[in-house]
Amino acid sequence: MATRSRDLVEVTAYYVVFLLVGAGVVATLEGSLVWRFFCADLAMTACSYIVSVVKKNTSIYDAYWSVIPFACAVGLMYFLPMSDWSWAHVLVGLAIGFWSWRLTLNWARGWTGWDHEDWRYVDYRKTMGAWFELMNFFGLQLMPTLLVFAACLPMFAVYQHVGAPGVDVLFGVGLMVVGTLLELVADNQLYAFRNRPNPEPGELLDTGLWGWVRHPNYLGEITFWFGLAAAGLSMGSPWWHGLGAIGILVLVRFASIPLKETRMRARRPSFDDYCRHVPALLPGRFS
Repeated sequence: MATRSRDLVEVTAYYVVFLLVGAGVVATLEGSLVWRFFCADLAMTACSYIVSVVKKNTSIYDAYWSVIPFACAVGLMYFLPMSDWSWAHVLVGLAIGFWSWRLTLNWARGWTGWDHEDWRYVDYRKTMGAWFELMNFFGLQLMPTLLVFAACLPMFAVYQHVGAPGVDVLFGVGLMVVGTLLELVADNQLYAFRNRPNPEPGELLDTGLWGWVRHPNYLGEITFWFGLAAAGLSMGSPWWHGLGAIGILVLVRFASIPLKETRMRARRPSFDDYCRHVPALLPGRFS
């Protein structure tokens, strides 16, 4: 078996263990489903951190972002009696599954194996030294876990809703699908660009969606989470459940994009000119 295939099998095995740990926590604890799933999420994050220390590779966590929301959706549908399933429950579940599996498979095709670690993690290891493990657990794993769980709260409202759903849930589901399609097209265009024949040093992808905004994949991600928030609100989720989606917007706009653009500016001489002509996410204040 090739090294990359073997490493992907190993990562998959780790995630199966994580999910079994999470299922065990949910089955053991008492209390609300939100509390039980939250504790399971923390336990699985702790497992991911342990593996990242043993393997000396924090990229073990990269797939967590996309795997856990789908696992939560499956778990919540399990707790909802099938007799109470509605078309809205099914559509939201399919939209989450579409987003989750697409994003996970995109990560898998770009991950070369344990020899690869996200460049941001590599930089943190170099600059933080002995303090890196604090950053690893609290900043790179626990913080995203808390943020994604907060953004998933509308999902709990969806799957704890009993009764006929309103057609307004279709607006949220539509946004979820549109966001996922944006990510799908943008990531495929980026994958093709990175694997193009005879690449020129310093070339920049500025066609397709990447000629429309500088970060179409991030735009798709934000759209998906706001879609889930809208679907939840239409099925009884309190307004503050939307704060998770806002948190993801803030993370992307003020952390992920600046980090990426600093790296692009150092590696692509034409990047500043590209920025002058193409907005970051949306025209105007978000550019």
